[in-house]
Amino acid sequence: MTQIEITPAELPYHELIGLLVKVDSSCDPTLNGLSGRVIDETRNTIKIETSQGFIKIVPKAGTVFVFTIPERISQTGRNISVKIDGNITLSQPQNRIKNLKKSRK
Repeated sequence: MTQIEITPAELPYHELIGLLVKVDSSCDPTLNGLSGRVIDETRNTIKIETSQGFIKIVPKAGTVFVFTIPERISQTGRNISVKIDGNITLSQPQNRIKNLKKSRK
């Protein structure tokens, strides 16, 4: 089975569940610095499980995230941190993935 590689430019179009994430900045200052693993995603939110086992629901709008692409799926063979404005991910995850397939044709 072929492993799909993710580039930083394509990350907003990929599945985010399972990636490590940190809230770089948010309209809600209590969320700044929050980090963990993405465990779910909706059109408007990302659900993050922290290392302490807490689950936080973070709005995409008005939030800047830093996602870590693990070395096993990055094109460089090392972990890559990618800063993404949550506003560009405001859509249903399955629709973003469809858009990636269209852009690759």
